[in-house]
Amino acid sequence: MELKKKIESLFEELGFKKVRVNSTTLFLHSGIYYKVTFIKGLKSYVIEFANSYDEANNNVFEDGDLYSMSMNEDELIKKLRHDLVNYYIN
Repeated sequence: MELKKKIESLFEELGFKKVRVNSTTLFLHSGIYYKVTFIKGLKSYVIEFANSYDEANNNVFEDGDLYSMSMNEDELIKKLRHDLVNYYIN
């Protein structure tokens, strides 16, 4: 399975609701919209977030944490799971 799909599956597994805003896949939790973006120049995934539907609809996202491809997939998913549970959900 492609890494981005694994990341998206992790969001869903942790109770984030998959939604579409302006034909972009986002994940909704507690009124905050999250987007997973790959940044080629940094060779990293970044978790971006918008604090409301209006911000998400207007594509106003704040950068969150970076998850570098220098980690192997298992390490990246483990770190992301830890961060989602400890910093984004709680």
